[in-house]
Amino acid sequence: MIVISSAALLVPSADAQAVAPANPQRPAAASAQPGARPAPPTALGQKEAARGALFAAIGKMPDIPGSGPFPATYDMAAGGLVDVVYQPKDLAEAAKVRKLGVYVWGNGGCGTDATSARFHLIEIASRGYVAIAPGRIQSGPKAPERTGASSREATQERATAAKMLAAVDWILAENQKQGSPYYQLIDPSRIAVSGHSCGGLIALEASLDPRVKVLVLENSGVLQAGGMASAPGMPSIAKADLDKLRIPVLYINGGPEDMAEPNALDDFNRITKVPVFVADHPGAGHGGLFAEPHGEATKVELDWLAWRLFGDQVAARTFEGDDCVLCRDFRWTVHRKGIR
Repeated sequence: MIVISSAALLVPSADAQAVAPANPQRPAAASAQPGARPAPPTALGQKEAARGALFAAIGKMPDIPGSGPFPATYDMAAGGLVDVVYQPKDLAEAAKVRKLGVYVWGNGGCGTDATSARFHLIEIASRGYVAIAPGRIQSGPKAPERTGASSREATQERATAAKMLAAVDWILAENQKQGSPYYQLIDPSRIAVSGHSCGGLIALEASLDPRVKVLVLENSGVLQAGGMASAPGMPSIAKADLDKLRIPVLYINGGPEDMAEPNALDDFNRITKVPVFVADHPGAGHGGLFAEPHGEATKVELDWLAWRLFGDQVAARTFEGDDCVLCRDFRWTVHRKGIR
């Protein structure tokens, strides 16, 4: 299904199966937690349930180096920073092609398991980025055995926009520090922030920093006042803050099965000052399409980053034009404005 915002003045491609209204309206906000409602007896509901089973297995999968030209790895940041850094194994070799971009990730639930999206972040790093997630290695093959005390400590900690920006401070300082493995290998003009669910909200908050040039929200959208927005520990970002955005925004959602979809579509309607693109994948659910190796959402993000940070016009075709790549892919529902 293809939906093109009237603001984009575009016509759906001929292979569209259906055309939804041009101005998406926000459905009633979902108030249940992701695991609190049974999967509906539909093919999309069954798809969402199957993906839930996949997520349960991801933590046991072995690490891979990513499919980009620069095999990547990850470890805790040096110097006592409580972040996990994903990067090409050979930083200097990767930087010969172009200086490295910076990508800072907000973990789902605003938690501190900085390896919960390790396949996504490894893939980003393998394309010539230093990707950083606040927190520790808490899942996957490198995770230490957890004690009761460490589990309680991890549960009480939160990722925040301030911690994401502290990661930006750190990598830019390393870029200027002689003797650092990152010395003069980082491009400070190419910084992106992204995140999943609650992590998307802190990414949005961090994107108000003028050093940030690109924003992506995975299965996320600003909550309406009250309800979950008032829950302890939730980011303070509000609908009114959308008017402060000054950089292009990409939303990737999981269809009606995604509890964040109504909020994302409402954000889309409210954003008027910057280009915004919504890629919605029915049946993906709130868990999204980024956590597994070579995830479809990761591919979409990589094209957005290549276009918006580095001006890659081939990558731009994923989003631009009457026959944009996502517009022609029946699996995706597209909303866009400010993009030709």
